Amino acid sequence: MRRSKEESERWFEQADFDLESAKRNFEQQIYSYTCFMCEQAAQKALKAYLIFKGERYIWEHSIQKLAEKCSNFDAEFSKFEKFGVILDKYYLTTRYPDAIAPPAIPYQSFTEKEGSDAIKMVEEIVDLVMVKLRGDVWNKKTENNTLGTQINADDKNQHG
Repeated sequence: MRRSKEESERWFEQADFDLESAKRNFEQQIYSYTCFMCEQAAQKALKAYLIFKGERYIWEHSIQKLAEKCSNFDAEFSKFEKFGVILDKYYLTTRYPDAIAPPAIPYQSFTEKEGSDAIKMVEEIVDLVMVKLRGDVWNKKTENNTLGTQINADDKNQHG
């Protein structure tokens, strides 16, 4: 179990980084990469949960199917299957010109609303996975992506 916990943390940390990257792209109005990084963050967060539950060799890339697999362990994840229908579309179309109809080009084809909606969906996924991996005390982060005061207070109590 310890190995699964450590490996799931690695996957979760990358998912969290990908979500932050999506937000930075959003601020720069790069909506195609906002959507792509959200797709990547969701995929990695769900894989982190599956690894935490003992799954190995997860080759699936569909967020809808990953959410379905997660819901076999915890029904709360079933609500993310509908997010997968949207986010799965961003895997190729955000990057490859041949994945969308001509004359469209991926970097010109995604909107602020799509980027904003993708971020909201993935924040919900990441928040639930965080609770499942780390417990309720880890549930919320502050606006600047640092851990909340509850964690800081706990650290002070442990170390001094």
